[in-house]
Amino acid sequence: MLAAVLLLALQALAARLTAAHLAGEAAREFALLRSGQPLWQWRFHRPADLVAGRAFGAARVEAAPSGLRITGLDGSPFELGLPLARPVDLAHWPLLALELESPADGMLGVVWRGADGAACMAAAAMPLRDSQRRLRIDLRGLHWQAMAPGGCAAPAGATMLRLRIAVPAQRAIVLRAAALQAVAPAPLPDPADAHELPPRTAPSVVAAERLGLAAAAPVLRLPPGATAERQLDWRDAVQAVRPAALLLPADLPFPPAASAEPAAWPGWALALAYAAGLLLLARREPSGRGGRWLEIGALAFGPLWLIAGLQWGPRPGMPAMLGFVLALLYAAWAERRAPRRDWCWTGEWRAWLPPLALLPAVLLLWRLYGHPFAPPRPAHVAAYLAWAALQQWLVLVVVQRRLERLLPRAGLAVLGAALLFALLHTPNGRLMQLCLLAELWWGWCFLRRRRLLPVALAHALCALLAEAGLAGGLLRSLEVSARFFL
Repeated sequence: MLAAVLLLALQALAARLTAAHLAGEAAREFALLRSGQPLWQWRFHRPADLVAGRAFGAARVEAAPSGLRITGLDGSPFELGLPLARPVDLAHWPLLALELESPADGMLGVVWRGADGAACMAAAAMPLRDSQRRLRIDLRGLHWQAMAPGGCAAPAGATMLRLRIAVPAQRAIVLRAAALQAVAPAPLPDPADAHELPPRTAPSVVAAERLGLAAAAPVLRLPPGATAERQLDWRDAVQAVRPAALLLPADLPFPPAASAEPAAWPGWALALAYAAGLLLLARREPSGRGGRWLEIGALAFGPLWLIAGLQWGPRPGMPAMLGFVLALLYAAWAERRAPRRDWCWTGEWRAWLPPLALLPAVLLLWRLYGHPFAPPRPAHVAAYLAWAALQQWLVLVVVQRRLERLLPRAGLAVLGAALLFALLHTPNGRLMQLCLLAELWWGWCFLRRRRLLPVALAHALCALLAEAGLAGGLLRSLEVSARFFL
């Protein structure tokens, strides 16, 4: 019964965190529209600010004091990908503004690709002249050529946007910034025109019908009670039609209040306080029930801060990363000073079979809801096995064994460890539920036979099978923390 309650609670937590994320995105976008700022803009300081961190073609990319220096190696054209967290609306924001230094004559082009996968190119959008500082290109007036058989429509929603640059060999440009601008300021969204998304209609069907949306940035309300996965499905379907749409939870007023960009110092202050607390625990071994509960909370705080605190994203929060590392270091120290070790990595063959019993269940889910397998690379398999071993060591060896000493029933310790394992996959709701169920079984296996590697192997194999055959179907992805929202 308690496990069933936790399954529902995990689903509700994931849905709430996803709704809060979408509301925050809508608030930031509304603030940009109100102030007349571009919705899509890029600043370039280091190679990582480009797609793949490099140029596509014969060019060298390096950081410069005022931007990115891109040097053509042999005079052939090369392309620079602009990172897109969502599609861009080239129909309503058709002006591409660039800040750059162009000491060499050359040619600037643009490449974009729509949701249908068809790519279009304008190889000669604008010539580059000496000492050029600012450019603005109207994408509507360019001559577009299809990069594959077929026609090329006028720029609309794009899932890829690249700059195509040709400069003489060994000459360079310095790229500082780029932005997409509207011809006239986009009107502010009108809350009276908010669309209620139909709860029982598939998002893809609504997207195909285009929702009848005329506004460039319509306001859309998500159906009440939508799961985390359903909310993101709605977001993806709507943004494929209107990339600038504002999605709001059903119970949030409009306009949403934009939160200020958080300062960096509170995170570092928390990391410093956490480090000091762990140091005190390391110097003085916790005693009594209160001290042992405090130690368990300290051990769990670092990983939960990083994952459940939504700090693990495209650019991870460094204070939370430090907290995660500190938690692992303290866990290793605490295990080293433990008076006795009642577990080991491997064991007799009987210890290997029970954890692997979940593999048929994963294969059954794949058979019912999956898609053709996408085999992982060997390096990914090895890395995931190491990651699974680290997770199970933290959850089972470090946390569950301590809970067993504090709780009146071993089953409650297994449940507590399984809950921690599920929360380490926040806010991926369906994955959190599967992780809770799986760890209940693996925790019971570890309770009977203290052998860690069989559980870690079963964890890695189940996860790799789910990633290869269920991700993008039953599971949206295996991403966690803020990366789940990508």
